[in-house]
Formats: sequence, C-alpha cells, structure tokens
Amino acid sequence: MQYSESLRIGIKSILVHKLRSFLTTLGVIFGVAAVISMLSIGEGAKRAAIEQIKLLGTNNIRVNHLKLTGTQAEEAEKKFSDGLSYNDGRLIRANLPNVKGVAPLKFVEIEVLFGNKESTGRVIGTDEAYQWVTNFYPRDGRFITNMDVLESKRVCVIGAEVRQELFGYRNPIGRRLKIGDFWFTVVGVMEPKTVKEGKTSVIKLRNINKDIYIPITTALKRFTEEDRPNFIEEIAVQVQNEDEVVPTAEIVKRLLYRTHNGVNDYEIVIPAELIAQSQRTQRVFNIVMGSIAAISLLVGGIGIMNIMLASVTERTKEIGTRRALGATEQDIMGQFLNETVLISVTGGIIGIILGTVMAKAINLFAGWDTVIALYSVVVAFGISALVGIVFGLYPARKAAKMDPIAALRFE
Repeated sequence: MQYSESLRIGIKSILVHKLRSFLTTLGVIFGVAAVISMLSIGEGAKRAAIEQIKLLGTNNIRVNHLKLTGTQAEEAEKKFSDGLSYNDGRLIRANLPNVKGVAPLKFVEIEVLFGNKESTGRVIGTDEAYQWVTNFYPRDGRFITNMDVLESKRVCVIGAEVRQELFGYRNPIGRRLKIGDFWFTVVGVMEPKTVKEGKTSVIKLRNINKDIYIPITTALKRFTEEDRPNFIEEIAVQVQNEDEVVPTAEIVKRLLYRTHNGVNDYEIVIPAELIAQSQRTQRVFNIVMGSIAAISLLVGGIGIMNIMLASVTERTKEIGTRRALGATEQDIMGQFLNETVLISVTGGIIGIILGTVMAKAINLFAGWDTVIALYSVVVAFGISALVGIVFGLYPARKAAKMDPIAALRFE
C-alpha cells in the first residue's frame, strides 16, 4: 500500500470520530502549550537579567562597600578601616595603567525639591568618568566636569524620569533644585534607559533614570558624616579589554586589602561573571520547568495509547478484511502509526499556538518578560511527534500481529 493511501485512511478514520480524536489530542495540546509557555518564562527572565547586567558593563568591575557588624565591625575599628573611600578610587586610578576609567559613587538619601514638587530619585556624588564607565551620557546639556569636582560646584545632572517628574515638558537646564538645604543648578539631563528595578537571581538593580548626579566633592563636603569625610558606597572601574577584567579585579582586591589593613569591608563584583552565573541559573530553571511541563506530554501519550488500543479492538473486523484482501503486517502497522502521529502532530501544532497565546497573556497580565525561543518550539513539536510514535507503536504492532482468520470471526 502506498504511503499516501495509508495517510488518507488514517485521516478518514480520525475524522469519523472527531470528538474522540479531539479529546485524545487534548493531552498533547496542553503538554506542548505548557512546555512552550514555561520555557518562554525562563528565556524571558534570562534575557532580561543579562540585559540588566550588561548595563553595568562587561568591561567593568564594581567595588561595593560592605557594612560590617558584630566582631567584624570591632576588628575594622581596631585596624582603623573606615570602609570604602574616595581615596580608594584615586589610588586605583593612579596604580593601574590598564584602567580606562574610575568613577566613585556616593549615594545620598535626601529630599530633592523643585517648587512644591518632590523627586523620588536618588542623589549620587560622582565625577566625569561615570558617563563613559557606564556608557550612559547626557541627552541635553552636559555631565559633571573636572572643574565642577575641583571647585565643588553646586550643579546637578538629572535622569530622564526626574525631569518628567519635576519639570514635565519644560526645559530644566539652568533651573535650580533644592537638594537638602542647598540649591543646585541643573546643567544636564541624562538619556533615557530601559531599566527595570528589582532583584534578579544574581544582582539587585535600580532605575538609573531616577538618579540625580552632583560632583563627588560637593557630595562629600555637604552630605557626609563628620567622622567619615571620604566615605563612599561604590567604585566603578572600567578596563581596556574584557580579558583584563578578572586579573585587574585581583589586583584591585590586593591593593584594597593592603590599604584597608586586611579588613574585608568591601566586595568586588564582576558583571561578566554575573552574566555567566545568571545563564547557569536560568539553564537549570529551564530544565526543571521543561521537565515538569513534559510530564503533561507523557500523560497525553498514555491517553493516545489507550484510545488507539480501544480503536484496534473496535476495528478488528476491518483489520481482518484488509488482511484478507492482501494488506501486509507493515501496511496495518503503518496505518495505525500514521493515525497516532497525525493526532500528536496536530495536537503539537495547536499546542504551539496555545502556548504562544499563553506566553503573551502572561506577559500582558502578570508583567513577566516572556520570549518564545525557536529551540523551545522545535523541542516541544519534536517531543509531541515522538510521543505519537512511541505510544502508537504498541497498538499498531498489536493490530499488525493480529491473526486474519480470528479477526474476521471477531464479534
């Protein structure tokens, strides 16, 4: 029997029992849809985390202040280590020739007012290196300059959301903001960046569009505790090449270990390693979620096998007649296999459509990033076809091995 003839008989048999065929397909439909939607959540989370981490710069090293408590704090006090300081940043800049830029960051939690409007942004003391270390530049006006730092000027550069929050559509350049008890002149507005606040699996992210930048020396002079006049929270270091990040981080670590008298009141974060860590975490997540969803496909496959076994029993006389007319065991086996593969492949196609709709719905209603990767569609569809072959093999073989005489006598 030709394959096209076998396929035609298979389709006809499926259409004769439309409702039963549809119910048989449901297990595969939901299984494939679950695989697609689960993997889309994992892929979306992975890409979002990588994009956010890339904002820190893959050529960058971040040195963060660590707040010590208990015996560690007492030891730091005995060894006269006051935590991360502005001088640490200058020390790194002076001693590492392969460093492209070093930007100190001092975070100031303080009230920012323009008229009767208050900003929810955070004030950051830094210098001009910040813009190229973070690849984040002003869209209007200018950024903090060396002269601003040297003269401790009271100027500021605001983020895109701060501009919208305080000035609406008015030009903020040249206007004055009140930061704490001091007036600052706006000299620039940063370009908008797509950033989502929150914590990924490896790092806590903040919305930099809400930041307000002032000269580091002004921040230290106006908004620092008297007993720690040079204290800062973070140093961003950019090296020339990505290959130099890890060895440079090791040198920075040794340098600070010496200047901090052996007290580890800082941590060194390498964004490139965070990306690798994020990818590993998401890979495990995808495997777990995909495996859970694949159980639905297994259940669907068992459902197909049960229905096909019942179908073989129902069509015993048909099998006997076809064998009597010259059909071989291979013809009978091919016919039933065609039916199971058709059912599972059709279910797979409908499942892909349903999974895509579910992924979009999750993105729309839950706000989660979802990305349907090509590999997830191929894997889900491939597994659904495999389910049809594996779980259809036994009923097809049972039908093919049936004795033609006994089949014709079957009541």
